[in-house]
Amino acid sequence: MLRLVSLLSLLTIAGCAVEEAEPADPELGSLEGTEYDADYPNAELDDGKSDAPYYVIPADLPVLVAPEIIVSINGLTVHLFDRATGFQAVYPAGVGMKNSAGVSITPPGHYMSGANNNDPWWYVARRTVPSYFMGLPFLRTTALNSQGVNTYALHGPITDELIRGFVSHGCIRMRRDDIVRLFWMVKPHPNTPITFQREPELDAAGQLVDVGTTPILWAPNQPIQFGASVGPRPW
Repeated sequence: MLRLVSLLSLLTIAGCAVEEAEPADPELGSLEGTEYDADYPNAELDDGKSDAPYYVIPADLPVLVAPEIIVSINGLTVHLFDRATGFQAVYPAGVGMKNSAGVSITPPGHYMSGANNNDPWWYVARRTVPSYFMGLPFLRTTALNSQGVNTYALHGPITDELIRGFVSHGCIRMRRDDIVRLFWMVKPHPNTPITFQREPELDAAGQLVDVGTTPILWAPNQPIQFGASVGPRPW
């Protein structure tokens, strides 16, 4: 049975998504995640009166124990997995556009989701401000922009369909249903490890991780072999 996300419950855990726009779009400003968040770090992210449609939280979501996420920037994938339960899903992604050197502006590194999953700055269940976030979830990461603000996140598309490519201002864009599912599977788990690596991800058998594949997961407590752009995870 599906349950509808209610307005009352979302007033305290407002949510947000990022939109696909040309680099010159003045509404989005700089190419460092979401500039709005850097400029207005204490702003309400849900205006409480938006006409953006409410999404439905799926009732069939698996219960995860220790989720992890690897984003392959050049592979254009988001890999959510849980080595404790064996669950995994590989989603298509839109990542940061390429700079003049031909390199995506999404910053590689080992990050986490927020330490407090009840904090609406980190776990935004429904974001309507600015309006291009379309009332979808916004999962912020600990990645910092040049001003030291956490403006990089996983979120929904800014058009009706995801453009899988180098299209964002640094954030990781996902399809509407994909970000809804990922958000609500990860939200119960503060400090979920989230890695952004440039290289296409390889599984424990050395095979390419891509949409439609079934990767071989690394064993629990076994060090994952990340790409050279990030190296070993420091924790």
